[in-house]
Amino acid sequence: MIQYILEYKWIILVGSEILFWLSFIIFLLLRYWYEAKGQVFFLWFSILNQFVNLPLGAIDYIHFRRITLFHIIIVCIYMYAIFRGPKHMLELDKLIKLYTSRWKNKAPYRGSSMVRASAQTDYFRTYSTVLKRKFVVHGCLWFVMQVYLLVIQCPPTVFIVWTCILIIDGLWSFSYHPISRKYQKSAII
Repeated sequence: MIQYILEYKWIILVGSEILFWLSFIIFLLLRYWYEAKGQVFFLWFSILNQFVNLPLGAIDYIHFRRITLFHIIIVCIYMYAIFRGPKHMLELDKLIKLYTSRWKNKAPYRGSSMVRASAQTDYFRTYSTVLKRKFVVHGCLWFVMQVYLLVIQCPPTVFIVWTCILIIDGLWSFSYHPISRKYQKSAII
């Protein structure tokens, strides 16, 4: 059994992350679309699913007795979940709330007051600008550190992991650009 887990550890890790995001999105859809009580199950499932990675990393470390790229990726996943994940989850929550209110032909609510199209436009425009600025800072820091890592002749795994994180950050940062453009056009009309 342990040999099977070690052989398919990457597939288990990626599958665990996919299951987490799918269950969290299903939780949000149930929360806003159906307003159902079953939403709590998906919330708990998504939270407990995150704890699958810890034993997976521990089994891998006990078997190989050294820190590998797999362990670094698991640490990065948990650092994201602690530091940036809650903010991104709130943004996803707002986005699903906005889309479900549109699909149900309801006016989206923010607390007890109605949200206007111009407020939505301003929100997405400013948020996409903030994300792009943070990505530029991340890219500059990445470049400076890559030069430093080349000078001290660091192993290439650090470069590969950080480049993957930079690409994901770039995709996330620029994914809000079309959304903000869409809201700008709808606010003008």
